[in-house]
Amino acid sequence: MDNTRVRVLNDIEAWIMDPDALHICWITGMAGTGKTSIAKTVCKRAKSNPDITLGGSFFCSRSTGLAAQHDIRCVIPTLAQLLALQLGEFRSSLAGTIQPGAQYKEVATQVEELLYTPFLAFDTPRTPILLVIDAIDECGGETGDGMLDNTKCHAVVSSMLEALVNITRCNPKVQVKFLVTSRPESQIRDSSISDENLSQILRLDAVKMAEVDADIRRYVTQTLESKLSRKPIARARISDDEVESLVRHCDGLFIVAATALRYTMGEGADAAVARFKRLLDTSRDNFSACAASPLDNMYALILLEAARVDGSENTDLPGLLRLLASLLSARMKLSIQALADLLDLKTYDVRASLSRLHSVVHVPEEDDMPGLRTVHASFGDYLHGRADSHIRFPRSFGQAILAHACLITMGRRLYFNISHSSSSYQLNPSKRPASISLALEYACLHWAHHMIACASNDEMRSNSFSFDFEIGQRFRPNLLFWLEVLSVLGKISLAPGLLSIVCTAVS
Repeated sequence: MDNTRVRVLNDIEAWIMDPDALHICWITGMAGTGKTSIAKTVCKRAKSNPDITLGGSFFCSRSTGLAAQHDIRCVIPTLAQLLALQLGEFRSSLAGTIQPGAQYKEVATQVEELLYTPFLAFDTPRTPILLVIDAIDECGGETGDGMLDNTKCHAVVSSMLEALVNITRCNPKVQVKFLVTSRPESQIRDSSISDENLSQILRLDAVKMAEVDADIRRYVTQTLESKLSRKPIARARISDDEVESLVRHCDGLFIVAATALRYTMGEGADAAVARFKRLLDTSRDNFSACAASPLDNMYALILLEAARVDGSENTDLPGLLRLLASLLSARMKLSIQALADLLDLKTYDVRASLSRLHSVVHVPEEDDMPGLRTVHASFGDYLHGRADSHIRFPRSFGQAILAHACLITMGRRLYFNISHSSSSYQLNPSKRPASISLALEYACLHWAHHMIACASNDEMRSNSFSFDFEIGQRFRPNLLFWLEVLSVLGKISLAPGLLSIVCTAVS
């Protein structure tokens, strides 16, 4: 929003333009303080500024369902590719120095071969080059499919940050600026990026509360004015004191304000006033000075309201949590239709349930449009760790749901000649046949990874017998049909690895 974070953004732009400034700026703050919004705005402003070259950006995320977005090994190759597309001189230099397989080497070697060496080979550019890496702390996750577990990933993150610092320490003439944002996690705090002699550090938690509150107040006020512009009477019923109450309860967290307004407008302008006041009533009873408490209490209110059946006191909280657990464990962005197919539910029921969670879940407009995801990573953190016992569930819960769902889907949907080829001598169809739905694609590609995630969890090991039985009943008779689907999808090379994963998951 215009006229918010003005000082912070101006400070960052001044850092980019200063040739004598340190080459790395680390923006750090707890979840919900607005790091990603700042990074996106910096990119937008840099792209429109002729005095700055936006070389590339990488926005790490655990909530998009894209494995590459939380794989630390993808960051440097992506930035190098984007920079090569932006600058012909860098492209030529990279082409002349790159070694075969550089993108698969250790991350520190990637930094040297894909960034540092090409930078040295061409003259200093006329404008500073900016590279942005957002939410680097969100890298890591489940094992399988070559992904790093959290422990290994944290070590690689530290190694990459050390390598980036060393670029400018070894050769200050390299005119490239790295903007890095993250929560103050230990693997990042313990690296050289936290040394104020080597990087400029902007701690959002240290920004004056009056400045943060002013931005949140402006955001809340302008959003209400915009959303209720055609309902002036409704807008008048939300007083300045009530807006101030929300600002106070946000306790400096922009995500609280954003979630509150999404909840307020979730059922349209006519219901906005009642929802806003209900939220404040809950706040007075439950909010505390604890930084996570305002957000957690809001999440609880949103969940329990969404779970009510037809506005009655009866709830379908278990069904709603099952949907959310599946959504949080999904390895790619699904559509409403695909999620419903996997869980053997009606599409309209899934849409109705998730639409009531509009403030915390992004729901695509069309049922067959992929893109289901939680709005903010803190919602998943809440459900997995901080929620009350009747709401909280372990990460393994969603993994088990999807493992069983994938096996059931393959058992039901796989059949001979699913590609509808007239002869086995023909090439695969150029377009995926309608018989291979997104749900079936997901099941065929990801069932093994959900199984191994369950097998690696102590609480879920008792399910190994159940999985072995289901594999025998649903997968083994359809093995050749499964191979045909992978072939049509151009993923047949994954088959040996997936079968190997399964062999380690069950006896």
